[in-house]
Amino acid sequence: MRKTALFSFTFLWLAGTVSRAQPAASSGSTSGGSFSPGSSQSDPARSGWAVFRDATLDSLIDLGLTSNPDIRVAVSRVEEARIRVRVAESFLAPSIRSSMNFNTQSLSEYRPVAVPVTSERLPRLQLNTLQILPIDASYEVDLFRRIRNTVRVTDLQRQVTESDVHITQLIVASEVARLYYLIRANDSEQAVIRRNIGLRDSTISIIRARFQAGLTNEIDAKRAETDIANVRVQLLGLERSRAELVNGLAGLCGQNPATFTVSTGRLGTGFPELPFTAISADQLRRRPDLLQAEQQSQAANVQIQVNRAALYPRINLVGAGGTLTGRIGGLFFPASMTYLLGINASVPLFEGKRNQQNIVLAQQQFKTADYAYQQRMLVAQREAETALDNLQSMRQQIDAQNLALESARYTERLNRELYVKGLTTFLEVLDSQRTVLDSERQLVLLQSQRASYTVALLKALGGSF
Repeated sequence: MRKTALFSFTFLWLAGTVSRAQPAASSGSTSGGSFSPGSSQSDPARSGWAVFRDATLDSLIDLGLTSNPDIRVAVSRVEEARIRVRVAESFLAPSIRSSMNFNTQSLSEYRPVAVPVTSERLPRLQLNTLQILPIDASYEVDLFRRIRNTVRVTDLQRQVTESDVHITQLIVASEVARLYYLIRANDSEQAVIRRNIGLRDSTISIIRARFQAGLTNEIDAKRAETDIANVRVQLLGLERSRAELVNGLAGLCGQNPATFTVSTGRLGTGFPELPFTAISADQLRRRPDLLQAEQQSQAANVQIQVNRAALYPRINLVGAGGTLTGRIGGLFFPASMTYLLGINASVPLFEGKRNQQNIVLAQQQFKTADYAYQQRMLVAQREAETALDNLQSMRQQIDAQNLALESARYTERLNRELYVKGLTTFLEVLDSQRTVLDSERQLVLLQSQRASYTVALLKALGGSF
């Protein structure tokens, strides 16, 4: 019995010692706490948009990052991945089980026997087996790092799912910013139309006064009324478009569209100045999709080592112990104690080249992951360069449009003065007013596009300049 206890203690101590030493080889990904979208890992998703210096935009992005259902799904998947890592790490520890067995068996009177007997019929026997607190223990000695590399693959997959959260956060934040500036552009365009409606109302008053004085005919008044009615129709269309944009923003922020509102404002012109004139590779590597592609490539590389370990023997330490007796009275006698200690080794001899093909498959998956990384890098470069080129040309367009608008306003004022003096027709006034309206709306459109290109560039750089 002392020898039995010594063997059992030696086995459990050996398994426990190895299992305590080996988890240090893993990445430690399961250390305390759960993944939170508001943790320091996700700060760039918020702080990067502060360059716009718009408190309303900041609050909407915070709301979206907190309440968006897609982000919640991605965060839940991170928690699933963390659990998978803990499951994989559990194979580094020994497996110990215990149970209680009670069996009774009645042997047939005509049972076969190993020695000849004079009678075919034997006495019926009743066999009882009672086993209390049997302990079965096993431990795989990870000599070829199969289990530890499996943990590494699982942890890298966990990092991939965390990158999914950052990708989703970046998409949500950029889409919130894009819709927000479309709403602000809509507000500015409505303000332009309302201002033009006010100017045309004053023009109608002048026409009516001239008509009553007999200086013009009724056609000019009707033309002016028709034109202002058409402008009001455009205003109603903008109000409808704003409602659609607000509803879309409510969905991104995880809010009820029936109660979600965005206060009226204007599209600002103070967009952030870029601290660079060209895009570097280091700026692009901050993108979460590129980080994810790199993590997928690393996971595929480690998977090659996991598959290669299948070619080598798997060694297990096994042990069992407990009491075994056929009657209750002798259950706790020292003579009823039983144990088993041993080592099992499983060596693959022939499996139809399955293990070799698994290695080839893992190598090909690594190549695929590497090609995917290169492809994502090309997409990132294209997106960033396109947004940067658009921004640089947009400044020139806005400057040119400001000059055009200034000229159109001067022409409109001049035509109004000439019309009041009777030196030109109302058609000239009407045409100049339409030109001013078109020029002001075009300027708002260009400013909105500049905002969209700034958002696109920020997104292309991973959410930070």
